[in-house]
Amino acid sequence: MKKIFGNLFLLLISAPVFALTTANVNQTWFYPDEQIILTLDSDGKQVDFPLINDIMGYRILSTSDAQNISIINGKRIQKTSRSYVFKPTKSLTIPAYTVMVDGMQQTTQPIEITFRKPTQTKAGDDYILQMQIDKPTFFLGDKANLKVIFKVKKTLSNNQINLSQPEVKDLLFIKGRQTNSADQDYNIVTLNFKVSASNFGTFTLPSLVATIGNQNRDIFGNFFSMRQNTLSKKKYSNALTLTVKPLPDALRIFGDFSIKASVDKTQTKEGDAVNLTVAINGEGNFEDIENFNLSIDNATIYSDDAIFDYKGWQQKFAIVGAQNFVIPAFKFDYFDKKTQTKKSLSTQPIKIQVTAKIQPAKRTVTQALIEIDNKIPVNDKIKYYYLLLGIVVGILIGVLVSIFRHQKKQLKNQSLIKQIKSSKGDKQLFDVLLPLNLTQLEPVLQQLEANIYKGERQKINKKEIINAIQSNS
Repeated sequence: MKKIFGNLFLLLISAPVFALTTANVNQTWFYPDEQIILTLDSDGKQVDFPLINDIMGYRILSTSDAQNISIINGKRIQKTSRSYVFKPTKSLTIPAYTVMVDGMQQTTQPIEITFRKPTQTKAGDDYILQMQIDKPTFFLGDKANLKVIFKVKKTLSNNQINLSQPEVKDLLFIKGRQTNSADQDYNIVTLNFKVSASNFGTFTLPSLVATIGNQNRDIFGNFFSMRQNTLSKKKYSNALTLTVKPLPDALRIFGDFSIKASVDKTQTKEGDAVNLTVAINGEGNFEDIENFNLSIDNATIYSDDAIFDYKGWQQKFAIVGAQNFVIPAFKFDYFDKKTQTKKSLSTQPIKIQVTAKIQPAKRTVTQALIEIDNKIPVNDKIKYYYLLLGIVVGILIGVLVSIFRHQKKQLKNQSLIKQIKSSKGDKQLFDVLLPLNLTQLEPVLQQLEANIYKGERQKINKKEIINAIQSNS
């Protein structure tokens, strides 16, 4: 019997020890906007984790790997792990996953995680977080005012606070000023937001969360600047439901406006520009106002893109007309904030008078001479005639001299061309060309000089030399 137990003991200690693979989460219940971290662990030597892109439809936000080596009872144990981060919005069961460990498949156990609806703070709590909105229902293009109010009892030590920001698809939250105040029991911080929508419908603004404890930063500034090494705790606000109604008649602009069109002048000359400015002032969603298109017959129009801020909107034009023209009225439709009805605004047409530029009359030489002659007194006309005769004679002499010089140059060139054609040998041609001092002949003279003094045999083209002399005449 002892022998049997001994053999069994030897068999157990000699059998391979299988690696262990587990799955765990950082928490089995969660509040809205909290992240769940799923971690797969194995102490095998070679571990291949599965590729996980989502868990039950919730996208994996990030992954990370880690290794931990420990020595237990003299034995070295290596643990490998991979973590997957996701953000669910309701209760679910994380499925089992298969991991390849040392060439063998190992499967984890499913894990249930539970969504907990947050309990909002109430009057009398140590910490109170609440949201208030002045208009739970408003038109597209309008804005509502949201207040986020956080209260801390005066009897509590100041902890560091981290407050989540409101965030909803198709809603825009513009942060305004922060105010600090106090009442008999609480220190109070109020954050103000302007809320606008890019689409209509019903929207749920989920509870905001205030994390109280030793966090990285204090969004409230010096008011909560003291730090304590306490366990962080979370406080939740109420949720809100907002309804954004579409504007009637397919309108896109909401507010209270006025419109004006103005020009820098109402009279101009042909070819000069008239500068036009269209301005819309008031209160509303200026960013959604589209550019005006302007068309005027027999006029060229240049336009800039509109510019705007929270106070107003304007667009500029430059108009060049060939004749009188009228700038038409600009029409602007919107949903009026005060009357809660459609309203149309229009500018007045503007008449522009265009004056044609005076062109000087063209005169012939004979007309000019006659006009000059008529202005000269009778007694001075003889002197005038002599002056004209002298000018004519001078022009004729200049023409004759030019013709004579041209003919003389042609005769000289003909003689020179004859010498070039009849020249025998490079030396005689060099002597003929050297006195000419022509830039075009420099390469030829260098070739002739190389043939004469360096014994080279470069071919000289007399036809190109003649063409160069003729082109210079």
